[in-house]
Amino acid sequence: MLKFKTESPRVREFLFTLAIIKRSKVNLAALGIIAAFYLMAVFAPWLTPYDPTKVDVTNKLAMPSLEHPLGTDHLGRDVLSRLIYGARTSMFIGIVVVVTQSIIGILVGLTAGYAGGKLDELLMRITDMFMAFPRLILAMLFAYILGRGIFSATFALSLVGWTSVARLVRSVAIVEKEKEYVTAAKVLGKSDFQILFGEILPNALHPVMVTATLGIGGTIVIAAGLSFIGVGVQPPTPDWGVMISDGYRFLMDQPWVALSPGVLIMLAVLGFNILGDALRDAL
Repeated sequence: MLKFKTESPRVREFLFTLAIIKRSKVNLAALGIIAAFYLMAVFAPWLTPYDPTKVDVTNKLAMPSLEHPLGTDHLGRDVLSRLIYGARTSMFIGIVVVVTQSIIGILVGLTAGYAGGKLDELLMRITDMFMAFPRLILAMLFAYILGRGIFSATFALSLVGWTSVARLVRSVAIVEKEKEYVTAAKVLGKSDFQILFGEILPNALHPVMVTATLGIGGTIVIAAGLSFIGVGVQPPTPDWGVMISDGYRFLMDQPWVALSPGVLIMLAVLGFNILGDALRDAL
């Protein structure tokens, strides 16, 4: 049986969750993959052997070698260097978008579930409108409206992925607001704001954490998709989606150009999905 000396319930809960996750080697491997990607993103300037945007047409589509471990692309740029720098955009977009989506979803869900009535109906119909369109299609629309680039792609993805969090938090708020501790808080004179964010929200954080962790992988895929079709990150900025877009034309003869970023996307999504499943089981 797991025992912790600390008397803080939050700390005990965190340590217990961590201990449950550490029991599985698969979970540890997923944590290692995620940590490796973020370390790669942070220390990219010191890890890359070449300038990721430097063009060398005399050395284009070179085979993997000691000089270029993953070869070069159609403009002679080192694929390994672009992969390492590409982790910056993918990891940045994944975290920022999911945090923003979670904040929007929590605000909408808490308000709808606690207020009920016409306000709940209005907010849920708006949520249904966003859910009626595929996320990628809606993100493409917003990205076109906002203009191409990493910031417009990040903002566009933030606007389309909050619906699942909103519905999840709303369902928790509807159940929790009828419980005795909420009634006691009202009797003590606490405001609606204090009840929402001090009493009800902590009970909704666990499912939100799981949903957010699982959502990072999907966000990375959609962000790469936006870059692939030209409305996300723009060349020559290193990005995994841009690299796939540049390299798929040479897939039969020089597969390393497109396959290497595809493999990294797959590993990143796998890592976050495994971690999300582990959090769900632990929490």
